[in-house]
Amino acid sequence: MATNPPPPGPVMVLVDDDVAGTVAALRAEGVEIVSEPQESPYQPGLTVAEFHDSEGNRMVVSSRA
Repeated sequence: MATNPPPPGPVMVLVDDDVAGTVAALRAEGVEIVSEPQESPYQPGLTVAEFHDSEGNRMVVSSRA
């Protein structure tokens, strides 16, 4: 059975009040962090970070708007 590559865009956005803490916890578990917590380029005031899940999909952790 052929497998499809992960899509280029994020497949899920998780909302969390502590983006930096979530990224630290994911890193401690060996998760690949793609981008560190930073202000969102598409919505100022929002903090976002990206990571890859176990299947290689891009996931986003975002603060609440």
